Amino acid sequence: MKLRVNYTLPASRANGPGLRYVLWVQGCSIHCLGCSNKDTWDPAGGKDVSFEDIISDVQNEFFKSKPYNKNLQGITITGGEPLDQFEAVYQLCRRFSLAGLTQHPGKIPYLTIFLTTGYTLAQIIEKGMWKIFDVLDIISVGPFEQDKVCTGQWKGSSNQELYYLTEWGKKQSSLPVIKKEYHIGSSGEILKTGFSQ
Repeated sequence: MKLRVNYTLPASRANGPGLRYVLWVQGCSIHCLGCSNKDTWDPAGGKDVSFEDIISDVQNEFFKSKPYNKNLQGITITGGEPLDQFEAVYQLCRRFSLAGLTQHPGKIPYLTIFLTTGYTLAQIIEKGMWKIFDVLDIISVGPFEQDKVCTGQWKGSSNQELYYLTEWGKKQSSLPVIKKEYHIGSSGEILKTGFSQ
């Protein structure tokens, strides 16, 4: 399978708890006022990336140094709107598990999966997408509202709700919240990322 992707960042501390691999999906039907990722809205933008390439990229980051779980702590899937590609995102999260990245035989994950969505909890259930909760550790739900400033947690506005779905996810709730960071891309462009406005 493939996922329509806008951008990936191998390591970020401003897109969820700990050091995380970040994947911005391409395409969004919600179009929140004040969105800082408008380049991810057009579903025809970005590029199709195979699951194999995404998983290989994450594995390369994960195994760069030892001990593994002191290095990369998780994967963040954001956008765009990840649930607009629901089946592909769901299957990719399952594949992370099957690849041994999110759990070992003792059922303790090496890496947690954090997903951000502009859909509300009620909309996720109404649209029949509730099985996504089975493959995530943390989820942030609700549309971004630029007038509702959020100074803590890993969400863009205070109306959004953050759910820790697993015990492993809950353990990461005590990690420091870094709201913004800057990266220099391969072509010299500056990327501002994180949950700050």
